[in-house]
Amino acid sequence: MMDHGGIPAWRRGIDLAHSVCAAVAEGPLSSSDAGRRLRRAAVSVPSLVGEAFLDLTAKPAADALAQASEKLQEVSSLLTLDPVRRSLPEGDREALLLQIEALRAELADLRGGSSGH
Repeated sequence: MMDHGGIPAWRRGIDLAHSVCAAVAEGPLSSSDAGRRLRRAAVSVPSLVGEAFLDLTAKPAADALAQASEKLQEVSSLLTLDPVRRSLPEGDREALLLQIEALRAELADLRGGSSGH
């Protein structure tokens, strides 16, 4: 069993979750459905990456990493919604999308190298 804290993708997932939460903390997104969905999806990513490397479920690591990738896609999609586009500055959205792409590539590499735990 690996220590998830030593996995760069887990750390990047935590960083993404913090970035998303900070981006939606103020303004109209803070109490909107889109803001809640963004936060929930972003926080799920490091949780699922950690789950992949801890024996918390019977689910294979590749499955948890695939779910983390799906959550990244959800965050990416939510960033394109009109309420989000109107509320977040373009530079902030672009920075989040860059974080997502880097993490997506890392998860793909981990998925390619994982065959269970």
